[in-house]
Amino acid sequence: MNNVLTLGDLYLPLFNMSEIYAAAEDRKVTGVSSIFHAFSLPSIAIGTTTKEVRIALLEKALGTIKKDFITLDTPDQTSFYENYAAILLSYHEHQMTLTKPKNIEINSNVNAQKATKKDLEALNIFYLEHESPAWNPIQFKTGPYYIVKHENKIVSAAGIHILTPQIAQLGNILTDKAQRQKGYSKACTSALVKELSRKNRVISLFVRTDNTPAIHMYEQIGFRKAKTINFLIMRKKPKQ
Repeated sequence: MNNVLTLGDLYLPLFNMSEIYAAAEDRKVTGVSSIFHAFSLPSIAIGTTTKEVRIALLEKALGTIKKDFITLDTPDQTSFYENYAAILLSYHEHQMTLTKPKNIEINSNVNAQKATKKDLEALNIFYLEHESPAWNPIQFKTGPYYIVKHENKIVSAAGIHILTPQIAQLGNILTDKAQRQKGYSKACTSALVKELSRKNRVISLFVRTDNTPAIHMYEQIGFRKAKTINFLIMRKKPKQ
């Protein structure tokens, strides 16, 4: 789970949007990092490794980045990045995980349906209208998305950031502000989790630590807090 982001970038279709770097010693891989280019800013992920290897991987990654970037890491690693970049934005998120969903009651009036290719244009408009920062249409090819429609318009959705044989990383879980408190996100997320859990994957997601309603909803479905991470938007320092 510590390597969920770098692991996901090694699989199609995200691999086509990523730069992958590996550190090796005596022909053995000792660390891996990736730069994901599907968002407005490049996103750096560094897998678990030694301090020396982390430094080498970060310096290599920063050599290809012009200015600003995103990274997610544990709070104790923030000072590591500050040696190379200034923090523009920072907040904490919980990484929550699930192996077996709970049987929960969903409002029978809520119909969460699996999105099809015909829904992609409407789904893209939905996320763009709500300025979802972690959405890119390529993620529709990664794994399933579930949606709720009201008056033939998408008002809620939940989907996949990363899907590997071992791990599913949920993302883009969003409901229109005018349609909240109706169980739409719970219906979408629950349907998504039920489909993914059939393959015995560990299912993970990130949620801001101050988003109490979402955390409560995820716990109802069966998610548990695994660790706290720091979401950082950073600006590369000029070379001395």
